[in-house]
Amino acid sequence: MKTKTERVLVIMNILVWIIFVGLCIQTGAMLTSFVVSLYSPEFAKKMYMGLNLSGLQQYDSNAYSVIAGFMIGICAVKAFIAYLTIKIFSMINLSNPFSAEVAALVERISIVAFIAGLFAIVAASYSDWLSKNGISISYNWAAGELLLLAGVIFVIAQVFKRGIELQSENDLTI
Repeated sequence: MKTKTERVLVIMNILVWIIFVGLCIQTGAMLTSFVVSLYSPEFAKKMYMGLNLSGLQQYDSNAYSVIAGFMIGICAVKAFIAYLTIKIFSMINLSNPFSAEVAALVERISIVAFIAGLFAIVAASYSDWLSKNGISISYNWAAGELLLLAGVIFVIAQVFKRGIELQSENDLTI
């Protein structure tokens, strides 16, 4: 019979897989709609998620490509974070939960989330600069959320490292 923790982890694993697949689909759809809009400029009016970037595309095609690249990149990084989380679920062992591999993955997630947060800050700044030039882009870059996520996960990574130390000390005393 499974413990409550094991059941929760199984449910969380399923949810992370669903999120991962959804983020991959979202990234692919954004990339596809961007590529199609390069060949059919009228498609920029009805991009994925209801974005209308036709004004930006008419203003400057390079700026349009940069903004679309930021959107696609941030979405791809979120999918990568979900992938790393899936790897954690495949490596975790409840009888010996603190392992160096899991701690390294948790720390890697915090680093990737921090880089994504910085990337989102740059994207939001560029978007604000374009808004000052008369081109409004209604997109939530979620920079603050990504940086908060990075900080929280970094703290969890440090707790994991301490757990590894305690677990190895415990193994030595037995």
